[in-house]
Amino acid sequence: MNHIYRVIWNAGLGVYQAVAETGKAQGKGNAGKVARSARRAALVATLAGLGSLGSWGSTAWAQSVLPTGGAVVAGSGTIAQAGKVMTVTQTTAKMAADWQSFNIGAGNTVNFVQPSSTAVALNRVLGSDVSVIQGALNANGQVFLVNPNGVLFTPTAQVNVGSIVASTLGISTADFMAGRYKFAGDSSNAIINQGNITTLNGGSIALIAAKITNTGTLTANAGNVLLGAGSQVTLDLGGPVKLQVTQGALDALIENGGAIKADVGLVYLTASVVLHIY
Repeated sequence: MNHIYRVIWNAGLGVYQAVAETGKAQGKGNAGKVARSARRAALVATLAGLGSLGSWGSTAWAQSVLPTGGAVVAGSGTIAQAGKVMTVTQTTAKMAADWQSFNIGAGNTVNFVQPSSTAVALNRVLGSDVSVIQGALNANGQVFLVNPNGVLFTPTAQVNVGSIVASTLGISTADFMAGRYKFAGDSSNAIINQGNITTLNGGSIALIAAKITNTGTLTANAGNVLLGAGSQVTLDLGGPVKLQVTQGALDALIENGGAIKADVGLVYLTASVVLHIY
């Protein structure tokens, strides 16, 4: 049976958590109770669905406030942290990094310092946590965030980048380094944006997953906003066909209840559904 979960603010921990639909948000007076309950739950909330977006599986998302376990696996760069700020300094045109988790808590910041606006950084999550972005993500170039467990940009998320790609489908390091942006995988998890994602003029926002929803704001003036739902998707930001779903997914879905802004740019939404006939 499918369960419906919603995201509430946990005053005791200062984070968002997934709770059952019948769960109640806690005010300041209940902070102690929230904290005790959170400790009993080992600070982990299980996502088994979010609204009408279908299952996130049994994936649990941890409460880390900055990405953990980062290692550069192709190209070159460094990762440094000072307090609530993590800085990834990229020194080659393309760089790939693997992470155990990639979360940004409220009031925390991840900055990508890149050689140019055309530089691209791939960030691939190997752990089992959903990426929960509540704070700030900044980059002067292009950032890819790949997590098969799902990606959630909460209402407090502030993303300001040259371009961004968020996907639950995988991409090989070899394809990425060669500029072949071919995403594939069997993840049924979702990408959800409730925050504000903004690119530089002429930049691109690409959300690639089996299920995508936007209730926040996506802004890519003079650029591209590309939403592709399927199990195999090819992204070509330099070609006439910017995004192509080459293989469908079961129950593929795109929902937009927010704002998409691409003045003198391109907005493209495409979903391909696999039909099972019995």
